[in-house]
Amino acid sequence: MNPSPVLSALRAETADIHHAIEAAAGVEARLRDPADRPGLVARFLSLHLAVEAAVSPWRAGFEQAGARLEARSPLIRRDLRELGAGTATQPVAVRPLPTFGEAWGWAYVAEGSMLGGRIMRRRMISDSVPLTGLGFLDPYGEETGARWRAFLTAMDSACALGRAAPDDVVKGGRDAFGLASQLLNPAPAEFA
Repeated sequence: MNPSPVLSALRAETADIHHAIEAAAGVEARLRDPADRPGLVARFLSLHLAVEAAVSPWRAGFEQAGARLEARSPLIRRDLRELGAGTATQPVAVRPLPTFGEAWGWAYVAEGSMLGGRIMRRRMISDSVPLTGLGFLDPYGEETGARWRAFLTAMDSACALGRAAPDDVVKGGRDAFGLASQLLNPAPAEFA
């Protein structure tokens, strides 16, 4: 299956920041470390709360397009409780998204993270790493691939029908990856 023009543009225009996050954040290594895990899971909570707030005004449009977006913040809060950590976060201010296309870009980042989470979780299982507090990484199990394909199909349809502009989708994706970079990359003090 060849990617659609909007998906190709989104991947091409967000690849740099996506790869930079993977290189700099060391997410999997930090999740494997019991000392780092609670703090990083809390950062994921901040990210998902911000995305959920940003796309919330567009929820009816997503549903109408056939995209099933489910909030992951309740799962992350449960994981933080399992880790014995607090579930309070610093609120992240996100400007209201002016277009449905930007909302698709933000949702793309959140929904796409389930693919990476599933891969990380599988590697940790393979290495016998305890999974306490990591249920949010693979919330859909065997449904993950089908859900992802349905999300992409809905996004493509929204763009094809003129409900979302591909340039706006790309902008939203870049903005959401930018927020992910700010929240997930370790602060300089964490390197000391």
